[in-house]
Amino acid sequence: MGIRRTIAPNIELDYTPRELFLPFHQRKERWGCIVAHRRAGKTVACINELVIRAIYSRMKNPQYGYVAPYRQQAKNIAWVYLKDAVNNFAIEVRESDLSVTLPNGAKITLYGSDNPDALRGLYFDGIIIDEFGDCRPQLWAEVILPTLADRKGWAVVIGTPKGRNQFYDFYELSKKDDRWFSLTIKADTSGLLDNEELEQLKAQMSEGQYDQEMLCSFTAALLGTYYATLIAQLESDNRVTTKAEHDPGFPVTVAMDIGYSDSTVLWFFQERPDGIAYIDVEEGHGKELQYYFDLLDHTPYSYDTIWLPHDARAKTLQTGKSTADQFIEKFRNTDISLDIVPQLSVQHGIEAVRLILPYAYFHPRCELGIEALRTYRRKYNELQQRFEDKPLHSWESDFADAFRYSALVANKKKLKPPEPVSTNNPDLYPGYCISQLFADRERKHQNPITKHRI
Repeated sequence: MGIRRTIAPNIELDYTPRELFLPFHQRKERWGCIVAHRRAGKTVACINELVIRAIYSRMKNPQYGYVAPYRQQAKNIAWVYLKDAVNNFAIEVRESDLSVTLPNGAKITLYGSDNPDALRGLYFDGIIIDEFGDCRPQLWAEVILPTLADRKGWAVVIGTPKGRNQFYDFYELSKKDDRWFSLTIKADTSGLLDNEELEQLKAQMSEGQYDQEMLCSFTAALLGTYYATLIAQLESDNRVTTKAEHDPGFPVTVAMDIGYSDSTVLWFFQERPDGIAYIDVEEGHGKELQYYFDLLDHTPYSYDTIWLPHDARAKTLQTGKSTADQFIEKFRNTDISLDIVPQLSVQHGIEAVRLILPYAYFHPRCELGIEALRTYRRKYNELQQRFEDKPLHSWESDFADAFRYSALVANKKKLKPPEPVSTNNPDLYPGYCISQLFADRERKHQNPITKHRI
């Protein structure tokens, strides 16, 4: 049990901070970044920081937030900690919206970055973003900062490294900018885990896993990725280039992954003599189909085919129409073809992506989609201590699924087979040639919406 201490009149907080987190609680900087090893206690410290700041706030109707990559994750990780922290003095605890209200009217709520629209239009006096590296990269600039602007609220991003993503960028910024508080806690120096436990972990984890999870290394390889090596090669070859700007001389093909509870993503590409040019990518969350119809209408592109996912045929109870029906109705009097992506296995589609990436190049405006492909990875089974043969469902999945569809429908007959690759690299898939993949696509491609112009 911690030591009970009075932090405001008639309110006691049952929390004793670990010594390593004292500088965090005493900081004066508006922005902060905490990089800490597993089981260091960063989430407990941050939840109690929210409570302390909230109960002392002199603002009118104070609001504070905690954001995890997923709302369910926020509930699993932080909800018990928050309820325990305010157990003796909260005037309202709402399980339905994961919020607590304190005696001074301050409110603390848990959110997930998987639904950024839930944060839009709100204001915060302070906010914690947990596992920031797993959150959508645009979350900070497009969603979080506007919620803090008018009340000059503070924000802290926390997590454990997972490659050089946006969390790494903030970590580097926090070390250089005096306006940022920066704290790094590594297992070999924190003293929170004894040497025997660390030796056990080291014996049962790969070197990369141990360096990343316990020593807070951003350079350790992100294990289980599908395309990281190919994306690194793509960047090394300077294939992220304005050369992939829209060329009016070639039609544009669209591959869509339509999210009913997740994001909808559209990849726009052109098949050219020198390869496949990915000219643009768009993402939307919680939007009606009309939003995407308007988006397609207001681009300068001349479309050849719009490819829809295989589940676009499913009819909704509300309208009695499928997504495919609504697309047909929308584009009936145009020269645009509509078709359904072949219903092949996810692994089959991953193989297709690996085959076409050496021939693809991307416009810089596709940066978010490229980052999603780089970090798209297998799900890790904590119980069995191994990667499963299926992808982790994360923000990257929506981009990767739509890109997988584009790889399945691209005309591979125009591409020369790549040189044989080493079978030792887990990011590359050997033994499956383009002609076989194309033949499979032709054989399994059944029941398109239409095979003619509509």
